[in-house]
Amino acid sequence: CMKILHLADLHIREKDVDEIDRCLQAIVTTARAEQPDIAVIAGDIFDSRDVQVDSRSAILAIGFVSALMDVCPVAIVLGTPSHDGEAPKIMKYARGKFDCVVATHPMQVYLEDGFLYDRPAGGEDFKTPECIVTLIPQPTKQYWQSQGGVSQTDAEIGAAMSGVLAGFGAQAAEYPGVPHVAVYHGTISGATLSNGQTRVGMDIEVSQDQLALTNADAILCGHIHYPQQMGELIFYAGSIYMNNWGEDHRHGFWIHEVEAA
Repeated sequence: CMKILHLADLHIREKDVDEIDRCLQAIVTTARAEQPDIAVIAGDIFDSRDVQVDSRSAILAIGFVSALMDVCPVAIVLGTPSHDGEAPKIMKYARGKFDCVVATHPMQVYLEDGFLYDRPAGGEDFKTPECIVTLIPQPTKQYWQSQGGVSQTDAEIGAAMSGVLAGFGAQAAEYPGVPHVAVYHGTISGATLSNGQTRVGMDIEVSQDQLALTNADAILCGHIHYPQQMGELIFYAGSIYMNNWGEDHRHGFWIHEVEAA
């Protein structure tokens, strides 16, 4: 059984940095008490892709991830391009006892002896992992159109995504009995939006059936600010504070205990 700290939509920004700092300190305190095996951040660490490296926002984010890395490995996926862009790449400057991986494209990593590896299954000296983590950043048309000439149609992009997700499911199946977690940033068809949160026009929706192709034991998501469970295995962490006017629901994060099916 794996204990997983799941958070998303930090939306760190200068105008709310003090409130966000208090929220992040509470998360670190909980992590130290709960001692999760891994922490996953399902996108939108930042509220703007134009974050300055020397800003309070950047310093707070790096300090927060470093504090989590002293507790357990951290896996991050890029969020919405207008929020994260590629800014979370600066987490390479975070330092702690354990690893931090930032997924800029769909990838799979393996938790082994408390560290994360992206070696392919069956690699030399590769042991049976403790957990498999599939990382799926916000899907964008620009990315999928660059992969093998996929056209602009949502149907073709959806088909390409389904193939990739099924491939990750097949890779994970090589380790029966090992928990497999998928981390996704984006919209799932049928998800409930917060009051005040609007859809981005270029969002690509995926279905629960598509995500199920990963054969993951839990699918941990970000992007929708309203915390919710969809079906048995899909969870949105929600935002950690009131990011948009009208978000009158509870804010926070999940701690999951995941076992292999």
